[in-house]
Amino acid sequence: MTGRTGGNVRAVRIVLWLAVATVAGLSAGYFLFGQPEPQQPLRSAEEIARDLINGRFSLIDHTGAPVTEKTYDGTWRLVFFGYTHCPDVCPTTLGTIALIMDELGEDAAQVTPLFITVDPARDTPALLADYVVAFHPRIVGLTGSDEQIAAAARNFRAYYAKSKPETGGDPDSYGMDHTAYLYLMLPDGSYGKAFSPVDTVETIVREMRARFKT
Repeated sequence: MTGRTGGNVRAVRIVLWLAVATVAGLSAGYFLFGQPEPQQPLRSAEEIARDLINGRFSLIDHTGAPVTEKTYDGTWRLVFFGYTHCPDVCPTTLGTIALIMDELGEDAAQVTPLFITVDPARDTPALLADYVVAFHPRIVGLTGSDEQIAAAARNFRAYYAKSKPETGGDPDSYGMDHTAYLYLMLPDGSYGKAFSPVDTVETIVREMRARFKT
C-alpha cells in the first residue's frame, strides 16, 4: 500500500515538474524572442506604386522652356513615355489621350497631358511641338539630356531601351522599347494610378472623374 502511494506521489511530482518546465521554457522564449509580430495586412499594388513612383523630373518642354514636375502643380497630369518615331503604341496612346480630353469636357481644364520622350537624340523640342499638336493642343512634349530622361524614367519606374537597327540599315532607323502605361498623377505631383493599353477611354474618364470629386 505504501509503495503504491509513494509511486503515485512521484508520478504526480514528475507531471508537475514537466508542466513547470514547459511554462518556464515558453516564458524564456517570450523574453528571448519577444512577442510574435502581428501579421501585416496585404498592401495593394496601387499603395506599393505610390511609395515607388515620385514623379519628379527636370526637362525641357516643346517650347524650349525648362520645366519640372512643380511647373504643373495644381493640375492633374496624364504622363506617357514614348517617342515620335514610334509606329504604333505612341500614336495610339496619344490618340487615346486626345479622346479622354474631349470626353472630359469642361473637366479637361484640370488636366495637363505630358508626353516624355525616351528618344532625346531625335526628339528635339521643335519636332515634339509639331508632333503633339497633331493629337491635341493641350498635350505638352518634354525632352532633355540622356541623363535627365533616365532620371525621369527611374522616378516613374518606366522602362525603355534602344533596339538595334537592321544589319546594314540606316543607323538612325532604330526603335525604342518602352513602358506603355499612362500615369495619372495628382495635383500635388504624387502618384494616382497607372492605366494599361487595355483600359478604355470610358474607363479612364470614369476613374478620373471619380477622383476629381474626392
